[in-house]
Amino acid sequence: MQTQGLLRDSGLASLLQTMQAERATGTLSLENGSDSCSLYFLFGHLFHASGPGGQGEDVVIDALSWHDGTYQFDPRAKLPAEETIKSSPQELIATAENRQGAAVGAAAPAAAAEAGWGDSSGLRVLDSAGSADTAAGAVPEEPAFEPAAPAPSFSEPYAAPDQSGLASWTAAQHDVTAPPEEPISYPTLPEETMEPVGPAPVAATPSGDYDAPAGGSANGPSPVMVYPLPSGRPHYEGLKSAFVDFPRLLRTLRSDRHTGYVNLSGNGYSGVILFNDGQALEAVCSNGSAVQGESAFLQIRRHMDGGDGILDVIELPGETVVAIAQLFSAPYLYTGLLGRFVNLDALLEYLAEEKVDGSVVVTTPGEMGVILLREGAVQGAYTGSRRTLEKATTAVASLAGDRQSRIEVKGGPGSAAPLDVDAALSRPY
Repeated sequence: MQTQGLLRDSGLASLLQTMQAERATGTLSLENGSDSCSLYFLFGHLFHASGPGGQGEDVVIDALSWHDGTYQFDPRAKLPAEETIKSSPQELIATAENRQGAAVGAAAPAAAAEAGWGDSSGLRVLDSAGSADTAAGAVPEEPAFEPAAPAPSFSEPYAAPDQSGLASWTAAQHDVTAPPEEPISYPTLPEETMEPVGPAPVAATPSGDYDAPAGGSANGPSPVMVYPLPSGRPHYEGLKSAFVDFPRLLRTLRSDRHTGYVNLSGNGYSGVILFNDGQALEAVCSNGSAVQGESAFLQIRRHMDGGDGILDVIELPGETVVAIAQLFSAPYLYTGLLGRFVNLDALLEYLAEEKVDGSVVVTTPGEMGVILLREGAVQGAYTGSRRTLEKATTAVASLAGDRQSRIEVKGGPGSAAPLDVDAALSRPY
């Protein structure tokens, strides 16, 4: 795919129209001598432009007058959160043409006088046939705007580099063949909506054994909780959901076999969809109360369609995504333990001896910390304010030292079932 070229071959006006028609996402960078600017697109919508002299629509209008220079399109560039452009590409092109026409009209009398074409009473202007128009004040007819040459297509699949990542969202223009279904070792999710766990401590399983009942602890199934997520490699951050075609985004993530999560946050709600190898593994949403599975997916879809949130697309390692899915869905082994009575190091040592696949969650009035375990070993630890996944558990242990802290331990295969995204998109919410 040609993503770079010369402006004399493909003028910016033609490029803007092509980007809109192809619903391209990415950054278009332009250079013309010492001048430069960047234009930002999301699904063909030009929403922001910036250059050394400022930002917004004037940057685009000025760049439309460039007839030399180069352009380069990057479909994987991080997009900014600013929105400085409200006009359509057609409106910007028309404004640029009017400004150029006005400038030509203002410059014509002076240029003609310098060339000796007329006197103070009138201006002689040669037409295309070489005849003269001696009408007083006549100016050359403004030529109609035509692009220099057809612009390159941005709809071809993007050739991603060796490292894993999210390919160009323009790839979703084509029919997407879903990856082969792979078995997921999770039993069916119970169709129940649970309230968040209350602050009162709950007795642990009678024996403290790892072999707790598959549906939950001795006190029933695990309630739905919204936990903080670790940071990862961002593909897109701070996107306004009003710009995003949600079904197309999901198809693209499936096509690109994305592993990580999509996080949507807005006024009074937050939601997350976990992806493993392109498959929607789990969804959790808090909108006054927490729900999970398809109910959460439908809530997230409703907020996306309403355009009232900010979207992040984050990449994580596959083993971390599976561990987070277990964090959301695995039953409690121990819950409501008072941190001031628990030796966290000794607890982790015991869980390592039992080779627990699960997590330890420490909650204080203002913070939450998570330790992810794989066969008893610490896979990573993070907190809501320090979200980088680390092997050291120091930050979480400091929370456990708070006299008001509580500790929960979750373990087991979990009860999440992969989401049927196509079916969920066809259902009313």
